[in-house]
Amino acid sequence: MTNLPHLLQLAKLQSRNGDMPEARETAAEALHTFARTEQYSFWIESARVYLQSCIELEDIATAEKVMLEALELLASGKLSESLQASAQTLIASWFLAQGKAAESQAYLDSAITKATHSRDLEVLARALLINAFQLSFNPKTFTQALQLLSKIDTLLAEIENPELSLIANNVRGYVYLESQQHDAALNTLWKNYETAKLHGYQTSISSVLGELALVARAQQQHEHYRLYAELALKGLNPQKTPRLYKRILKIYPESERNQKAHYDFEIDEKNRFVRERTKGPIDFKNQHILFDMALMFIKTPGQRYSKEDLAEKIWSQVYDPDLHDNLIYVSIKRLRTLLEPDLESPRYILRDRKGYYFNSQTHVHFKNLEEAPL
Repeated sequence: MTNLPHLLQLAKLQSRNGDMPEARETAAEALHTFARTEQYSFWIESARVYLQSCIELEDIATAEKVMLEALELLASGKLSESLQASAQTLIASWFLAQGKAAESQAYLDSAITKATHSRDLEVLARALLINAFQLSFNPKTFTQALQLLSKIDTLLAEIENPELSLIANNVRGYVYLESQQHDAALNTLWKNYETAKLHGYQTSISSVLGELALVARAQQQHEHYRLYAELALKGLNPQKTPRLYKRILKIYPESERNQKAHYDFEIDEKNRFVRERTKGPIDFKNQHILFDMALMFIKTPGQRYSKEDLAEKIWSQVYDPDLHDNLIYVSIKRLRTLLEPDLESPRYILRDRKGYYFNSQTHVHFKNLEEAPL
């Protein structure tokens, strides 16, 4: 991507970050520039970003003008065989987004032939990937989809294209999920999650989390289902990525979102999972002492813990004011930052002259335990 012109780099970055209105605007500017300078390879890539933005914004009609220009360019005789194939994959995607599978397939077949002849592995992988995506719609063609994805993996091993790898594994994960191959789906989706994080594909992160939520729901792992779905929603702006946002809402409907409101906290001690009613999932990753401290307070509501108690129970040390006063102060502050919706007015971790304590009016639910109205 570093070899791309600035405008195209910016449009792709905005698209990765989920800023679809901005990506479409930048792509439109890039299209004008590359048409004027006759840089057709960059024009096609800009048109691809433009189309993807329109699809994500649920505004496919706006893409029509640019796609008609792509058809004109394809018929102009100005493109090499490789660029013709690239343009055909673009047009195939446009038809598919409109539900015109037959028209899409005709352009894909031609693109595959041209990309194979010109030995353009990236364009060939993209064309085959659209084919695999179509095959994933029908359970009867799941096996064909997976076989085609294996061929695509071979092509992608020869080139470096994280975007196509993400799409391929997303399709594969979906097929595994629909085939009830949950372990295979999890392995594929977590691999995709790491790839998306590594390369900064923010919308892909939310998309993968949504798929992970579906797998968790299928496996009756309700805490993980809600955790993944909530994280997916948090990563999206409904104005900038309405299509994906609505998809996650279908995965995690309002009836499910409202179930958690009965408790102030939901806790899965084994999996180190905590959800607060208004803050949602709380990340205790690599914060073992704070998690242990939180559990100690939550399991003993109303019990006061002096500084001496905290030094002994949390750090297994004899209280030393020079060592522990600041350590306790900082730890309590960090714990409140994690747990409290309003740091200025804490309602869970409280303090009086006898020490720190957990509010006994808090409702807590532990996984596999009866609700404890603490």
